[in-house]
Amino acid sequence: MRHTHFIITGLFLFLPAMAAAQALEAAAYIALFEREWQLLQTVVVDWLHACSQLIQGIPKGDEWKVVFSTGLPLVLLVPLRYLSRGFSRWLTGYLSGWHNQLVSGDIRHKGLRALTRFVTSITPLVPWLLLLWVALVLPRLSASDFGLGGALPLLFTVYVAYVLVNLSLEWFLLSACQGAGNYLNNDTTALLEKRAHSVTSWLLLPWVIITLSEYLLQSSVISQLIGALVWLFSWLMLSYVLHFYREQLVLNLKRLTPERFDSLVEPLSGGRLTVLLLPLLIPLNLILFTRAFMEQLLGEFAWYQRLSARWFRMRNQLQEEDDEDTSVECTDDNYLRWFECYGEGEYPIIKTGLSEIFQRHYSSWHSDRGDDNVLMLTGEPGIGKKSAVKRFCKEVEANEDDVRVAMLEIPARTLDSTSLYSLVGEQLEIDLAEGPVALATANEAIPPTVFVLNNAENLFLADVGGLDGWQALLSLTNARAGNVFWIIVMNNQSWAYLCNVFGRDYQMRNVVRVKRWTQAEIRSLILSRNQQSGYRLRYDDVLMDTRAPANNSLRNAEQRYFSLLWDASHGVPVTALRLWQESVTTRRNEVTVKVPRIPAGSRIEKSGSNQSFILAAIVTHGTLNTAEIMRVTNLSENVVRFSLKATLEDDIVEKGEDGRYRITALWYHTVVSILNRMNMLHE
Repeated sequence: MRHTHFIITGLFLFLPAMAAAQALEAAAYIALFEREWQLLQTVVVDWLHACSQLIQGIPKGDEWKVVFSTGLPLVLLVPLRYLSRGFSRWLTGYLSGWHNQLVSGDIRHKGLRALTRFVTSITPLVPWLLLLWVALVLPRLSASDFGLGGALPLLFTVYVAYVLVNLSLEWFLLSACQGAGNYLNNDTTALLEKRAHSVTSWLLLPWVIITLSEYLLQSSVISQLIGALVWLFSWLMLSYVLHFYREQLVLNLKRLTPERFDSLVEPLSGGRLTVLLLPLLIPLNLILFTRAFMEQLLGEFAWYQRLSARWFRMRNQLQEEDDEDTSVECTDDNYLRWFECYGEGEYPIIKTGLSEIFQRHYSSWHSDRGDDNVLMLTGEPGIGKKSAVKRFCKEVEANEDDVRVAMLEIPARTLDSTSLYSLVGEQLEIDLAEGPVALATANEAIPPTVFVLNNAENLFLADVGGLDGWQALLSLTNARAGNVFWIIVMNNQSWAYLCNVFGRDYQMRNVVRVKRWTQAEIRSLILSRNQQSGYRLRYDDVLMDTRAPANNSLRNAEQRYFSLLWDASHGVPVTALRLWQESVTTRRNEVTVKVPRIPAGSRIEKSGSNQSFILAAIVTHGTLNTAEIMRVTNLSENVVRFSLKATLEDDIVEKGEDGRYRITALWYHTVVSILNRMNMLHE
């Protein structure tokens, strides 16, 4: 009872005090409104007084003050509007012309191509962003000194902001429709632009009112109240225009959020009250558009393509192929034949720029028949070295009647100089028993000849006495025989070994390292052959983006697959063709494409050092037989045969009909990566 008495007594004392405080606060607000109302009346009276002075006569010395107080400078907004639009048209045209010049110039630099895309996307906004910056740096005039006319810079800023909002709203609605997969024809696009323009036009007058109230009343309670009403009106107008595209906004939001949030997102696509929440979706949709734009902007860069492919593997937990696939799947041999070999016969040719390089060196030699007549071509196995040289030789034979083409496939392990002199002399139709002296002597009798030596890695063996064949070739290429243009083809690991033995600068002056193919070139290689096969492509569900619109899902799946294929093949076309064969299955006239699988390197790492030495020897020399492996590695025959049997069973190496072992295309880069980590290779 005592506690209750204290509580009741406290309430009787507290309630009157709280009522008195509220009364004082209300009185303060009333007094504040009265003062601001008087300020507003003063502003109106000053304006009327300035207008009367302008009509009856301006006192001497107050001309500028009276003119500004009447608001006459605001008439300049009309010519400023037309000047701004003229400047916008001129600058937009200039930027578009500059962009067209860059594009028509066959841009090869990836960063410059990405920059042109960025410039294209923001071209309509650039003039108005520049004008907004100019308007913001203009000095702000005081209302007490300049009156209503001093609001000219502020109102010009409002007009520029209005145009930017109009353009941005059009872009946002167009992006929302395109992101949702909606096709916009001329009529729907015109309707969208009309709605955006109508809404922003309704917002212009309230924005002018709030700007003038802030300027004249100096952030008073009345100006804040006007501002709150204006922002509420702006929210309602934005909700009004967005409700026409609420379905597209929700579809885009689903693409951004995980599937488990669909139950929270779907109510936004219907209902009257939820219309008021639609402006909240703008920043979320902007995140999606920014992500898509950055993917398009960075899509040309190899590092980003590689990063996105590996991130997709990690995100979807696509592990390397450790276990054999037990599912029963088959692929039509008639389809696979289109992907058996690279760049021969009826297959489409993908231009990678090698022909231009050959032509430049060949033209330099053909013009003066000088001593700069040796071209070394090196690259990874399967990169397309031999195919490019053969195409170039066909062009020379077709266009040059006075130049002969000779091509020599160097037999396996041609290790002595006598054998090489005999082979070269047979092709040049001269006796080279005396070596380079005989070649220099017979130079005048030799017709202009393009002489191609394929498989030059067969001229050496990494052992004592195994370099005579390569030294003999160097002596021939250094002989003064200007009528012979040498093209020597060798894989990159063999060339790296020879450079470490002889020195890189003392062998060949002109060395062309064949670059890995780009993702676009790998895609063209695969899709052009698939088109000739007549089969229709279908991508596995893992590659399909179920959250994307139906018309974008196939394109996204194709982009994702070729990013994975390009990363797995390291840009080597033969490896890409092999991975394609392994990742497709056929049914009738339809091909189902699955994620390309990368062989797991754990088998090699667990196999021991002997197998690593054997694999390193094969990689360095290209191909070796059992006896040559024993000679290079100094391992016993039973150890070599046991390791070769294990690698054959794992499909790491393959044995040709000539009894020689080579690394398979699927395993080559995995093997090279592991051996490089062990510092067992020369490149």
